[in-house]
Amino acid sequence: MTANHKNILVLGLGNPVLGDDRIGILLVNDLQKFDHLRKNVHFQVSSQAGLYLLDLLIGFHQVIFIDAIVDARARPGTVKVWPLNNQPSYILGSSPHYIGVSSMIAIGKQLNIEMPEDLWLIGITIKEKLQISEQLSNEIRKQYQQILKQVDKHLQKILSQKPQPQYPS
Repeated sequence: MTANHKNILVLGLGNPVLGDDRIGILLVNDLQKFDHLRKNVHFQVSSQAGLYLLDLLIGFHQVIFIDAIVDARARPGTVKVWPLNNQPSYILGSSPHYIGVSSMIAIGKQLNIEMPEDLWLIGITIKEKLQISEQLSNEIRKQYQQILKQVDKHLQKILSQKPQPQYPS
């Protein structure tokens, strides 16, 4: 990574063969093509969860997770944002990827591993019933470009909140 990248990770999560659950991965793959983001952050995707993510977070000051969430109160395709700092080990309506995020960070700190200080979740609401498919549902596919714009807007807002330390040269 070059010295002009900030110490920020945008991490897309999901299962690439569970239809709408793959939206976090797709969004991050598209977001990393945007020049205004690419020069400010590091991008990664993963289908792992829980402690398996620990290695990906090491050394970053800020991590922004992008993932599908299930919330029966929201229309599929709704984009929601939560700060995860000082949160319990779960978030209502969240995906299983977030069960234990605070515990994972605490374990990393106990092991004297450099863990992120600033954590966010950008969640995209999907229907609870997932099907084995490498395609998004029609409902999410029709909204995809609008969802991408909203996620980009939320990322820019999060990134503009405070300057982040640079990677060492």
